[in-house]
Amino acid sequence: MNVYILDADVNKYRGIHYTNEDDVVEFMRGFNGTPMKDRWTAQETFQFDHGRLVKGDTPGLATHVPVFSLKATKVLADFLDLGGELLPITCAAERYFVFNVTRVIDALDEGNCELELFDDGDIMDILRFAFFLERLEGTSVFKVPQCILTDVFVTDPFVERVQTAKLKGFKFRLVWSSD
Repeated sequence: MNVYILDADVNKYRGIHYTNEDDVVEFMRGFNGTPMKDRWTAQETFQFDHGRLVKGDTPGLATHVPVFSLKATKVLADFLDLGGELLPITCAAERYFVFNVTRVIDALDEGNCELELFDDGDIMDILRFAFFLERLEGTSVFKVPQCILTDVFVTDPFVERVQTAKLKGFKFRLVWSSD
């Protein structure tokens, strides 16, 4: 099994941004692995970043807050249903979905990771990842508690589906392999 960090290729495809600058930090902190569908108003406003880049199926917003096109949500529906909740947004009069990952698995094998720690022992950065394989069986998209506000992880079936469907704008960084 391989584990990847999910990201958007913002060098080739347009990103989006949350337009309420006064509330952006609080908005981003809300994507902490807990459900928010009951309080989602769909009134949040987003804009595409300026520039001449083309639109993809996952416009970059934040590393821990993926955004998907309607096409991507249909292609990835079974994985997304198991990993979190889709929250509708509109950007440039087009329908997109913010994906709130609620599948949080305590699968990080800290003893075999290379960690950079703060003075108090909390994790500042993970330089080399390691996971407990048995805790990831059957998982395709998830977060871990140690980096809940920084990364979304996916496994091979998710990556393969994106590639087979030729979805645009996805970027995967391999961070661990069980081989």
